[in-house]
Amino acid sequence: AGSLSGDLNLATGSASTANSGDISISTGLSTSASGGDIALTVGSSDTLGGSITLEAGASGSANAGDATFVAGDSQSSDGGSMTIEGGDGPNQGGAVTISAGSGSSTGGGIMAITSGVSDDGSSGTASLKTADAAGTTAGSLSGD
Repeated sequence: AGSLSGDLNLATGSASTANSGDISISTGLSTSASGGDIALTVGSSDTLGGSITLEAGASGSANAGDATFVAGDSQSSDGGSMTIEGGDGPNQGGAVTISAGSGSSTGGGIMAITSGVSDDGSSGTASLKTADAAGTTAGSLSGD
């Protein structure tokens, strides 16, 4: 192993009068077993681990691009789950921040946390809570 690993740059060309190119990464369909997985993993290090950023495109004259993360649907069993989690640390755990965007003329973005609907049973539960503290005061939950 060398002192510096190589870079990988995956990009489409720019365009001045039309749309720029798309990038599609997908795995194959399976009709009798599991579909393929896609893993995006950044490097670990003894000093500072790599970061990952997924960002939708900005726009100067129209709406900016959307970022959508959706777990899979199932026709015969449970739907897929989604987890967003900050990292563990010996001093303090990593933060998770979810914020709606700011707006200057018609208001800020809307944030909604909604449980799932059920056709036959109970709808899902929506909860916000702080964890128990082992040593000092537990965190607080506040709102305006």
